[in-house]
Amino acid sequence: MPKTLHRKKRKTTKTPRKLRLPLVVLFGALILASIIYLIVKVFPSSPGNNETPKLTVEKVVEKSSTSVKSEYSNESSQQHVTGIPAAETAMDSALYLALAKIGATKKNIYTKKLGNIEGLDWELIQISAKIPKVFPMAMANQIIQSAWKNSGGDIVDCIENRLGKRVTIEAGIGDVVTRKIIIRRELSEIPDKGVVALVIDDFGVASLDNVEGFLELDFPFTASVIPFEEYTQEVIDGFREEDIEIIIHMPMEPMDYPKNDPGDMAIYCNLPNAEIIRRIHKAIEEIPYAVGMNNHMGSAATSDKRVMCTVANAIEESGLFYLDSRTTIYTCAEREMRNNGIPVTHQDGNIDVQDDTTFITQRFIELALASRDSKCGMLIVGHAKENTLRSIERAFPLLDEWGIKFVRLSELVNMREKE
Repeated sequence: MPKTLHRKKRKTTKTPRKLRLPLVVLFGALILASIIYLIVKVFPSSPGNNETPKLTVEKVVEKSSTSVKSEYSNESSQQHVTGIPAAETAMDSALYLALAKIGATKKNIYTKKLGNIEGLDWELIQISAKIPKVFPMAMANQIIQSAWKNSGGDIVDCIENRLGKRVTIEAGIGDVVTRKIIIRRELSEIPDKGVVALVIDDFGVASLDNVEGFLELDFPFTASVIPFEEYTQEVIDGFREEDIEIIIHMPMEPMDYPKNDPGDMAIYCNLPNAEIIRRIHKAIEEIPYAVGMNNHMGSAATSDKRVMCTVANAIEESGLFYLDSRTTIYTCAEREMRNNGIPVTHQDGNIDVQDDTTFITQRFIELALASRDSKCGMLIVGHAKENTLRSIERAFPLLDEWGIKFVRLSELVNMREKE
Protein backbone atom coordinates (compact mmCIF):
# COMPACT_ATOMS: atom_id res chain seq x y z
CA MET A 1 0.00 0.00 0.00
CA PRO A 2 2.72 2.59 0.84
CA LYS A 3 4.51 1.74 -2.40
CA THR A 4 1.37 2.47 -4.47
CA LEU A 5 0.73 5.79 -2.72
CA HIS A 6 4.33 6.94 -3.42
CA ARG A 7 3.88 6.39 -7.15
CA LYS A 8 0.59 8.34 -7.20
CA LYS A 9 2.19 11.38 -5.48
CA ARG A 10 4.98 11.64 -8.08
CA LYS A 11 2.45 11.51 -10.90
CA THR A 12 0.38 14.42 -9.51
CA THR A 13 3.32 16.89 -9.05
CA LYS A 14 5.35 16.16 -12.21
CA THR A 15 5.16 18.67 -15.07
CA PRO A 16 4.20 16.97 -18.32
CA ARG A 17 7.13 16.74 -20.73
CA LYS A 18 5.06 18.20 -23.55
CA LEU A 19 4.64 21.51 -21.62
CA ARG A 20 8.27 22.06 -20.65
CA LEU A 21 9.52 23.46 -23.97
CA PRO A 22 6.65 25.97 -24.44
CA LEU A 23 7.15 27.25 -20.88
CA VAL A 24 10.88 27.81 -21.44
CA VAL A 25 10.20 29.63 -24.71
CA LEU A 26 7.54 31.82 -23.06
CA PHE A 27 9.78 32.67 -20.12
CA GLY A 28 12.68 33.60 -22.46
CA ALA A 29 10.41 35.77 -24.57
CA LEU A 30 9.29 37.69 -21.47
CA ILE A 31 12.91 38.37 -20.46
CA LEU A 32 13.83 39.50 -23.99
CA ALA A 33 10.82 41.82 -24.16
CA SER A 34 11.76 43.37 -20.83
CA ILE A 35 15.32 44.04 -22.00
CA ILE A 36 14.12 45.65 -25.26
CA TYR A 37 11.67 47.84 -23.33
CA LEU A 38 14.43 49.09 -21.02
CA ILE A 39 16.77 49.85 -23.92
CA VAL A 40 14.11 51.84 -25.77
CA LYS A 41 13.06 53.71 -22.63
CA VAL A 42 16.55 54.65 -21.36
CA PHE A 43 18.39 55.06 -24.69
CA PRO A 44 15.98 56.66 -27.15
CA SER A 45 18.68 57.42 -29.72
CA SER A 46 19.90 54.69 -31.99
CA PRO A 47 23.58 53.77 -31.54
CA GLY A 48 24.12 54.21 -35.25
CA ASN A 49 22.58 57.67 -35.35
CA ASN A 50 25.25 60.39 -35.77
CA GLU A 51 23.04 63.17 -34.39
CA THR A 52 24.13 64.37 -30.92
CA PRO A 53 21.28 63.77 -28.46
CA LYS A 54 20.21 67.08 -26.93
CA LEU A 55 19.15 65.51 -23.63
CA THR A 56 22.66 64.26 -22.89
CA VAL A 57 24.31 67.67 -23.33
CA GLU A 58 21.57 69.61 -21.57
CA LYS A 59 22.04 67.48 -18.45
CA VAL A 60 25.67 68.62 -18.28
CA VAL A 61 25.28 72.34 -19.00
CA GLU A 62 22.28 74.58 -18.47
CA LYS A 63 21.40 76.64 -21.53
CA SER A 64 20.75 80.37 -21.54
CA SER A 65 20.97 83.42 -23.78
CA THR A 66 24.02 85.68 -23.67
CA SER A 67 26.12 87.97 -25.79
CA VAL A 68 29.77 87.68 -26.73
CA LYS A 69 30.73 91.01 -25.17
CA SER A 70 33.78 92.45 -23.48
CA GLU A 71 35.35 95.80 -22.85
CA TYR A 72 38.05 94.61 -25.25
CA SER A 73 35.77 93.83 -28.25
CA ASN A 74 34.52 96.25 -30.89
CA GLU A 75 30.93 97.40 -30.63
CA SER A 76 30.45 96.70 -34.32
CA SER A 77 31.63 93.12 -33.92
CA GLN A 78 29.55 92.19 -30.88
CA GLN A 79 27.20 89.40 -31.88
CA HIS A 80 24.09 88.33 -29.99
CA VAL A 81 24.17 84.59 -29.61
CA THR A 82 21.33 82.42 -28.32
CA GLY A 83 21.57 79.00 -26.75
CA ILE A 84 25.08 79.46 -25.34
CA PRO A 85 25.58 77.63 -22.04
CA ALA A 86 25.60 79.92 -19.03
CA ALA A 87 28.99 78.52 -18.08
CA GLU A 88 30.52 80.07 -21.19
CA THR A 89 29.94 83.57 -19.87
CA ALA A 90 32.72 82.96 -17.34
CA MET A 91 34.88 81.33 -20.01
CA ASP A 92 34.47 84.29 -22.37
CA SER A 93 35.38 86.71 -19.58
CA ALA A 94 38.52 84.73 -18.79
CA LEU A 95 39.37 84.57 -22.48
CA TYR A 96 39.11 88.33 -23.04
CA LEU A 97 41.16 89.05 -19.91
CA ALA A 98 43.84 86.65 -21.15
CA LEU A 99 43.85 88.33 -24.57
CA ALA A 100 44.31 91.69 -22.86
CA LYS A 101 47.29 90.30 -20.92
CA ILE A 102 49.07 89.39 -24.14
CA GLY A 103 48.46 92.80 -25.68
CA ALA A 104 45.28 92.31 -27.71
CA THR A 105 43.56 95.69 -27.33
CA LYS A 106 39.84 96.08 -27.99
CA LYS A 107 40.38 97.48 -31.49
CA ASN A 108 42.28 94.31 -32.43
CA ILE A 109 39.69 91.74 -31.34
CA TYR A 110 36.92 90.63 -33.71
CA THR A 111 34.05 88.18 -33.33
CA LYS A 112 32.09 86.36 -36.02
CA LYS A 113 29.22 83.84 -36.02
CA LEU A 114 30.02 80.64 -37.94
CA GLY A 115 26.56 79.07 -37.67
CA ASN A 116 24.80 76.54 -35.47
CA ILE A 117 26.59 73.57 -33.95
CA GLU A 118 25.19 70.38 -35.49
CA GLY A 119 22.55 68.78 -33.31
CA LEU A 120 22.50 71.65 -30.79
CA ASP A 121 20.92 75.07 -30.40
CA TRP A 122 24.31 76.67 -29.73
CA GLU A 123 26.27 78.77 -32.21
CA LEU A 124 29.96 78.46 -33.05
CA ILE A 125 31.77 81.78 -32.56
CA GLN A 126 35.09 82.75 -34.10
CA ILE A 127 37.23 85.18 -32.08
CA SER A 128 40.23 86.66 -33.91
CA ALA A 129 42.89 88.72 -32.14
CA LYS A 130 46.09 90.48 -33.14
CA ILE A 131 48.90 90.66 -30.60
CA PRO A 132 52.35 92.36 -30.58
CA LYS A 133 55.19 90.57 -32.34
CA VAL A 134 57.38 90.79 -29.22
CA PHE A 135 55.23 88.23 -27.44
CA PRO A 136 56.24 84.58 -28.17
CA MET A 137 53.38 82.63 -29.70
CA ALA A 138 54.10 79.56 -27.56
CA MET A 139 53.57 81.60 -24.39
CA ALA A 140 50.48 83.34 -25.81
CA ASN A 141 49.05 79.95 -26.71
CA GLN A 142 49.70 78.65 -23.20
CA ILE A 143 48.10 81.69 -21.51
CA ILE A 144 44.94 81.48 -23.64
CA GLN A 145 44.51 77.74 -23.15
CA SER A 146 45.11 78.00 -19.39
CA ALA A 147 42.55 80.80 -19.06
CA TRP A 148 39.87 78.78 -20.87
CA LYS A 149 40.55 75.55 -18.97
CA ASN A 150 40.84 77.23 -15.57
CA SER A 151 37.38 78.77 -16.07
CA GLY A 152 35.82 75.33 -16.65
CA GLY A 153 36.22 74.76 -20.39
CA ASP A 154 38.10 72.25 -22.51
CA ILE A 155 40.56 72.54 -25.40
CA VAL A 156 39.53 70.28 -28.27
CA ASP A 157 42.31 71.06 -30.77
CA CYS A 158 45.15 73.49 -31.41
CA ILE A 159 47.15 74.17 -34.57
CA GLU A 160 50.19 76.51 -34.62
CA ASN A 161 51.97 77.31 -37.86
CA ARG A 162 55.70 76.66 -38.17
CA LEU A 163 56.66 80.33 -38.24
CA GLY A 164 54.94 80.98 -34.93
CA LYS A 165 52.86 83.82 -36.36
CA ARG A 166 49.41 82.26 -36.05
CA VAL A 167 47.66 79.75 -33.81
CA THR A 168 44.11 78.38 -34.05
CA ILE A 169 42.56 77.03 -30.86
CA GLU A 170 39.27 75.11 -30.84
CA ALA A 171 37.75 75.51 -27.39
CA GLY A 172 34.45 74.42 -25.87
CA ILE A 173 32.89 72.07 -23.35
CA GLY A 174 33.84 68.42 -23.49
CA ASP A 175 34.32 67.61 -27.16
CA VAL A 176 31.80 70.23 -28.33
CA VAL A 177 33.63 73.18 -29.94
CA THR A 178 31.92 76.50 -29.19
CA ARG A 179 34.80 78.93 -29.82
CA LYS A 180 37.32 79.07 -32.62
CA ILE A 181 40.11 81.35 -31.36
CA ILE A 182 42.62 82.71 -33.88
CA ILE A 183 45.68 84.62 -32.63
CA ARG A 184 48.06 86.43 -34.99
CA ARG A 185 51.41 88.06 -34.11
CA GLU A 186 51.15 91.14 -36.32
CA LEU A 187 51.36 94.28 -34.17
CA SER A 188 54.52 96.36 -33.82
CA GLU A 189 53.22 98.48 -30.94
CA ILE A 190 54.32 98.09 -27.30
CA PRO A 191 51.54 97.47 -24.74
CA ASP A 192 50.94 99.56 -21.60
CA LYS A 193 53.65 99.57 -18.94
CA GLY A 194 53.39 98.07 -15.47
CA VAL A 195 55.30 98.23 -12.17
CA VAL A 196 56.56 95.13 -10.31
CA ALA A 197 58.40 94.66 -7.01
CA LEU A 198 60.07 91.25 -6.76
CA VAL A 199 60.93 89.87 -3.31
CA ILE A 200 63.13 86.79 -2.99
CA ASP A 201 62.72 84.97 0.36
CA ASP A 202 64.87 82.54 2.36
CA PHE A 203 68.36 83.99 1.95
CA GLY A 204 70.77 83.06 4.76
CA VAL A 205 70.19 79.32 4.74
CA ALA A 206 72.61 78.71 1.85
CA SER A 207 76.06 80.19 1.30
CA LEU A 208 76.65 83.20 -0.92
CA ASP A 209 78.28 80.98 -3.56
CA ASN A 210 75.00 79.06 -3.93
CA VAL A 211 72.90 82.18 -4.48
CA GLU A 212 75.34 84.55 -6.20
CA GLY A 213 73.33 84.33 -9.43
CA PHE A 214 70.68 86.55 -7.82
CA LEU A 215 73.33 89.23 -7.26
CA GLU A 216 73.90 89.34 -11.03
CA LEU A 217 70.29 90.10 -11.99
CA ASP A 218 70.02 93.18 -14.22
CA PHE A 219 67.06 94.75 -12.44
CA PRO A 220 66.27 95.84 -8.86
CA PHE A 221 64.74 93.37 -6.43
CA THR A 222 64.52 93.00 -2.64
CA ALA A 223 66.30 90.24 -0.73
CA SER A 224 64.51 88.82 2.32
CA VAL A 225 67.13 87.40 4.72
CA ILE A 226 66.43 85.02 7.62
CA PRO A 227 68.24 86.16 10.79
CA PHE A 228 70.22 83.86 13.08
CA GLU A 229 71.20 81.46 10.25
CA GLU A 230 74.70 80.20 9.44
CA TYR A 231 75.13 82.32 6.31
CA THR A 232 73.09 85.37 7.32
CA GLN A 233 76.05 87.76 7.65
CA GLU A 234 77.76 86.41 4.55
CA VAL A 235 74.80 87.06 2.24
CA ILE A 236 74.12 90.46 3.85
CA ASP A 237 77.67 91.57 3.04
CA GLY A 238 77.25 90.38 -0.54
CA PHE A 239 73.95 92.23 -0.99
CA ARG A 240 75.38 95.43 0.49
CA GLU A 241 78.25 95.38 -1.99
CA GLU A 242 75.77 95.18 -4.87
CA ASP A 243 73.43 97.78 -3.31
CA ILE A 244 70.56 95.28 -3.13
CA GLU A 245 67.69 96.20 -0.80
CA ILE A 246 67.30 93.95 2.26
CA ILE A 247 64.38 93.12 4.57
CA ILE A 248 64.19 90.77 7.57
CA HIS A 249 62.52 87.41 6.89
CA MET A 250 61.37 86.90 10.49
CA PRO A 251 60.69 83.26 11.48
CA MET A 252 57.25 82.79 13.02
CA GLU A 253 55.21 79.84 14.23
CA PRO A 254 53.29 77.91 11.51
CA MET A 255 50.03 76.02 11.98
CA ASP A 256 51.80 72.67 11.62
CA TYR A 257 54.50 73.29 14.23
CA PRO A 258 56.48 71.28 15.33
CA LYS A 259 56.34 69.38 12.03
CA ASN A 260 57.72 72.56 10.42
CA ASP A 261 60.07 74.18 12.90
CA PRO A 262 60.90 77.89 12.28
CA GLY A 263 63.86 77.81 14.70
CA ASP A 264 64.81 78.67 18.28
CA MET A 265 64.54 82.45 17.86
CA ALA A 266 61.19 82.41 16.04
CA ILE A 267 58.09 84.22 17.22
CA TYR A 268 55.82 81.67 18.92
CA CYS A 269 52.24 82.24 19.99
CA ASN A 270 52.91 81.20 23.60
CA LEU A 271 55.68 83.75 24.13
CA PRO A 272 55.01 86.68 26.45
CA ASN A 273 54.99 90.15 24.91
CA ALA A 274 58.35 91.09 26.38
CA GLU A 275 60.06 88.07 24.78
CA ILE A 276 58.45 88.75 21.39
CA ILE A 277 59.76 92.32 21.51
CA ARG A 278 63.23 91.12 22.56
CA ARG A 279 63.45 88.68 19.64
CA ILE A 280 62.28 91.28 17.12
CA HIS A 281 64.88 93.76 18.40
CA LYS A 282 67.55 91.04 18.26
CA ALA A 283 66.70 90.36 14.60
CA ILE A 284 66.94 94.07 13.79
CA GLU A 285 70.39 94.16 15.45
CA GLU A 286 71.39 91.12 13.38
CA ILE A 287 70.35 92.84 10.12
CA PRO A 288 70.71 96.57 10.80
CA TYR A 289 70.54 97.55 7.13
CA ALA A 290 67.03 96.16 6.67
CA VAL A 291 64.29 98.56 5.56
CA GLY A 292 61.38 96.23 6.29
CA MET A 293 60.22 92.87 7.60
CA ASN A 294 58.07 89.97 6.42
CA ASN A 295 57.17 86.64 8.00
CA HIS A 296 58.93 83.34 7.34
CA MET A 297 56.24 80.64 7.74
CA GLY A 298 54.01 82.18 10.44
CA SER A 299 50.53 80.93 9.56
CA ALA A 300 49.77 80.56 13.30
CA ALA A 301 51.54 83.70 14.52
CA THR A 302 50.06 86.04 11.89
CA SER A 303 46.58 84.79 12.82
CA ASP A 304 47.08 85.83 16.46
CA LYS A 305 45.98 89.41 17.13
CA ARG A 306 48.03 89.79 20.32
CA VAL A 307 51.20 88.49 18.68
CA MET A 308 50.94 90.76 15.64
CA CYS A 309 50.05 93.79 17.74
CA THR A 310 53.19 93.12 19.80
CA VAL A 311 55.32 92.75 16.65
CA ALA A 312 53.96 96.09 15.44
CA ASN A 313 54.93 97.73 18.72
CA ALA A 314 58.41 96.19 18.47
CA ILE A 315 59.19 97.59 15.01
CA GLU A 316 57.46 100.94 15.49
CA GLU A 317 60.58 102.84 16.61
CA SER A 318 62.81 101.19 14.00
CA GLY A 319 61.02 102.78 11.04
CA LEU A 320 60.59 99.42 9.28
CA PHE A 321 57.60 98.67 7.07
CA TYR A 322 55.89 95.28 7.16
CA LEU A 323 55.09 92.90 4.30
CA ASP A 324 52.40 90.31 5.04
CA SER A 325 53.48 87.10 3.32
CA ARG A 326 49.90 85.86 3.60
CA THR A 327 50.74 82.28 4.54
CA THR A 328 47.16 81.88 5.79
CA ILE A 329 43.76 83.24 4.87
CA TYR A 330 43.23 84.02 8.56
CA THR A 331 46.07 86.53 8.78
CA CYS A 332 45.47 89.71 10.75
CA ALA A 333 48.99 91.04 10.26
CA GLU A 334 48.14 93.76 7.76
CA ARG A 335 45.21 95.03 9.85
CA GLU A 336 47.17 95.14 13.11
CA MET A 337 50.13 96.88 11.48
CA ARG A 338 47.88 99.52 9.99
CA ASN A 339 46.06 100.00 13.30
CA ASN A 340 49.43 100.70 14.93
CA GLY A 341 50.59 103.13 12.25
CA ILE A 342 53.13 100.82 10.59
CA PRO A 343 53.48 101.14 6.78
CA VAL A 344 52.25 97.79 5.49
CA THR A 345 51.39 95.93 2.32
CA HIS A 346 50.86 92.33 1.16
CA GLN A 347 52.12 90.04 -1.55
CA ASP A 348 50.05 89.53 -4.72
CA GLY A 349 51.38 86.17 -5.83
CA ASN A 350 53.99 83.47 -5.31
CA ILE A 351 55.77 82.25 -8.43
CA ASP A 352 57.41 79.02 -7.24
CA VAL A 353 54.84 76.95 -5.37
CA GLN A 354 55.96 74.26 -7.83
CA ASP A 355 59.70 73.81 -8.30
CA ASP A 356 59.45 73.56 -12.07
CA THR A 357 61.03 76.09 -14.46
CA THR A 358 58.16 76.02 -16.98
CA PHE A 359 55.57 76.63 -14.26
CA ILE A 360 57.64 79.35 -12.56
CA THR A 361 58.34 81.18 -15.83
CA GLN A 362 54.71 81.19 -16.88
CA ARG A 363 53.53 82.26 -13.42
CA PHE A 364 56.11 85.05 -13.25
CA ILE A 365 55.10 86.40 -16.66
CA GLU A 366 51.37 86.25 -15.92
CA LEU A 367 51.72 88.08 -12.59
CA ALA A 368 54.07 90.68 -14.06
CA LEU A 369 51.74 91.36 -17.01
CA ALA A 370 48.85 91.77 -14.57
CA SER A 371 50.66 94.82 -13.17
CA ARG A 372 49.48 96.77 -16.24
CA ASP A 373 45.93 96.55 -14.87
CA SER A 374 46.86 97.71 -11.35
CA LYS A 375 47.45 101.30 -10.26
CA CYS A 376 49.54 100.05 -7.34
CA GLY A 377 51.65 97.54 -9.29
CA MET A 378 52.25 93.91 -8.39
CA LEU A 379 54.26 92.54 -5.47
CA ILE A 380 55.63 89.16 -6.50
CA VAL A 381 57.40 86.69 -4.20
CA GLY A 382 59.86 83.94 -5.07
CA HIS A 383 62.45 81.93 -3.15
CA ALA A 384 66.23 81.56 -3.25
CA LYS A 385 66.24 78.40 -5.38
CA GLU A 386 68.07 77.47 -8.56
CA ASN A 387 64.96 76.88 -10.68
CA THR A 388 63.50 80.20 -9.54
CA LEU A 389 66.65 82.03 -10.63
CA ARG A 390 66.69 80.31 -14.03
CA SER A 391 63.02 81.14 -14.61
CA ILE A 392 63.49 84.80 -13.69
CA GLU A 393 66.47 85.08 -16.04
CA ARG A 394 64.44 83.47 -18.80
CA ALA A 395 61.39 85.72 -18.38
CA PHE A 396 63.02 89.09 -17.73
CA PRO A 397 64.06 89.93 -21.35
CA LEU A 398 60.47 89.46 -22.51
CA LEU A 399 59.04 91.54 -19.67
CA ASP A 400 61.63 94.23 -20.33
CA GLU A 401 60.54 94.38 -23.98
CA TRP A 402 56.98 94.74 -22.78
CA GLY A 403 57.90 97.77 -20.70
CA ILE A 404 57.45 96.16 -17.28
CA LYS A 405 59.37 98.28 -14.77
CA PHE A 406 60.95 96.59 -11.74
CA VAL A 407 61.32 98.60 -8.53
CA ARG A 408 62.47 97.97 -4.98
CA LEU A 409 59.89 96.89 -2.46
CA SER A 410 60.25 100.13 -0.49
CA GLU A 411 59.25 102.11 -3.60
CA LEU A 412 56.11 100.02 -4.08
CA VAL A 413 55.20 100.35 -0.39
CA ASN A 414 55.47 104.15 -0.66
CA MET A 415 53.38 104.07 -3.83
CA ARG A 416 50.66 102.04 -2.14
CA GLU A 417 50.71 104.13 1.03
CA LYS A 418 49.87 107.22 -1.05
CA GLU A 419 46.78 105.57 -2.57
